Amino acid sequence: MTTILILLIAGVLGGVLLGLLGVGMALVAVPALVFSLPLLGVPAAQAPLVALATSMGIVTIGSLSAVTAHHRMGNVDWALFRRIVPFSLIGLLAGSALVTVLPPMALRVIFAAFLVFIAARMLRGCKPSPGAGSARHDRLAGAAIGTAGALIGAGGGVFMVPYLSARGVSMVRAVASSAAIGLPVTVLGFVFHALRPLEGIAAPMLGSVHLPALIGLGLGGVIGAPFGARLAARLPGDALKKGFAVLLLVLAAALALGL
Repeated sequence: MTTILILLIAGVLGGVLLGLLGVGMALVAVPALVFSLPLLGVPAAQAPLVALATSMGIVTIGSLSAVTAHHRMGNVDWALFRRIVPFSLIGLLAGSALVTVLPPMALRVIFAAFLVFIAARMLRGCKPSPGAGSARHDRLAGAAIGTAGALIGAGGGVFMVPYLSARGVSMVRAVASSAAIGLPVTVLGFVFHALRPLEGIAAPMLGSVHLPALIGLGLGGVIGAPFGARLAARLPGDALKKGFAVLLLVLAAALALGL
């Protein structure tokens, strides 16, 4: 019971980050799961894989809650969603194929450096690039971000939010629209893991997904995400940018260290 309560609290924290910045749920969920799953009937050797699979379901639940809350406040740009999502999914498929042939550590270091570059630009408050925002740029960015997200095993929001911000979209709408754009990807990932069974685990499972952990963290995400979305609507855009930049630096450090 104590372990599930810890997961619930972690879910609330991750949900707040997801609603506030459009990313962060997996950053909280995966370490919490790796620590907790051995206490919930998962062998330690299988805990990282189950954590990643379960995290995909948790991010799906949290994203649904965050997108619903942002939609009610009118923050989601659905025209952008329709334009970018098909190309983001194509990029995801391409990245999933490439990840098997490219050296993972080299990719992590390259993307870590890129995230530091993006964070530095956001902290400096760079203005939107001239000519940004064309339909062609959106489609290319969607494909590139989908590919990058698959290559490093991170949500595309770490790249999508900065892209939309540089495009001239207000920070709150960038966060909300990025969460919506990333939702189909997380749903597909969750379905994939739910259909891939694991043996030798004495716990309630849906494929590779640990159901009690999914419910505990997912419920926390449902509680936290709307609060984060409301907070995002109230905070100044510059404060959101700086908070997002700090989160990018944390993710860059985790990537570089192979965490």
